[in-house]
Amino acid sequence: MKKLLFAISSLLISTIIFSCEKEIILDIIPGENDPVVEAWIYDNSGPLVMLSRQFDGYGTFNQADLTDSLVIKNATIKVRANGGPMTQLVEQDIFELPQDLLDQFLDANRIPRDFGQVLPLFANLTLEQQIAIVAQNFPSEEEKEEREAVIAFIQYVNKLNFYIDTTNTIIGSGGSSYELEIDTEGKILSAVTTIPIKQDINFLTYEIDPDNDTLAQVKVNLTVPNNFDAFVLLATRRNDNAFIIPDYFGGGLSDNGIYAGSGTITLPLLRGYTDGENTDLSELGLYALGDEVTLKWQNIDEVTYNFWFSVFNDGGDTPFSAATLIQGNITNGFGIWAGYNTSYTTIIIE
Repeated sequence: MKKLLFAISSLLISTIIFSCEKEIILDIIPGENDPVVEAWIYDNSGPLVMLSRQFDGYGTFNQADLTDSLVIKNATIKVRANGGPMTQLVEQDIFELPQDLLDQFLDANRIPRDFGQVLPLFANLTLEQQIAIVAQNFPSEEEKEEREAVIAFIQYVNKLNFYIDTTNTIIGSGGSSYELEIDTEGKILSAVTTIPIKQDINFLTYEIDPDNDTLAQVKVNLTVPNNFDAFVLLATRRNDNAFIIPDYFGGGLSDNGIYAGSGTITLPLLRGYTDGENTDLSELGLYALGDEVTLKWQNIDEVTYNFWFSVFNDGGDTPFSAATLIQGNITNGFGIWAGYNTSYTTIIIE
């Protein structure tokens, strides 16, 4: 177990500790405490809904501590597909999530999927027992950083809750629309999203950089018909790291008219970088020889595009990890109910 925990903690030190201790400054009218929705449905997967309250104030906080007071529990949440009957979602903790929804959550929070391997080790244990296991595996002072990284994340995820369809009645499909209805704390929230028809890439290629034969530019081969109407959000992953949206040069987001009618084209695939990752400008967007590069290509509707556009233009590349003024689609609340038609393509740079 220690080998796995150590591998996980090495990944978490640069991601979890950075995001769990940060200053959040939100421009919120004092006294308002409207619900915030972070929810989505992927093709061939069920809905995942997270519900919280706005942080009413200013200052520095520990994300694990604050999460417990902001998470909204015992809400009644229902989803309807294509005008059909409503299906009520069931409240679950992170240890109960099916693998596809767990992976989606980890991706959205820029957490390596490898961390999913450690969660079953802590299922059905109290938080105190989980922390004790971590302490036993990292007992020395030299291991303090690794120990604190894992404990911080364990404390955080134990305070999360999710709403999912445990009956598998609602399964995402391209070309379908989905209504979300939330009844919580005397308020009714609602939203509608669609999963677009998939307009996928053809394949990935790469070219070794002429100035440095240890680096390469990965390229996307894409056929764009005259009636191309897909909005696109993409993220990239190197090896077993987290999926990161490249948010420079508009690299992770494109609207439905930018390439329409271009025929078959080849475009550079920009590389996603974690916060604080230093990169020489001459190497910006390039990948290293030996990298396994995975592209997460997502077709999204216009409402979801507008949401992500507001996120990118206000800073940050995860919806609720920084102070942002987002353009959502939740009636009587804040946040986003999004539909994604998703594909994954991998290439190894040899």
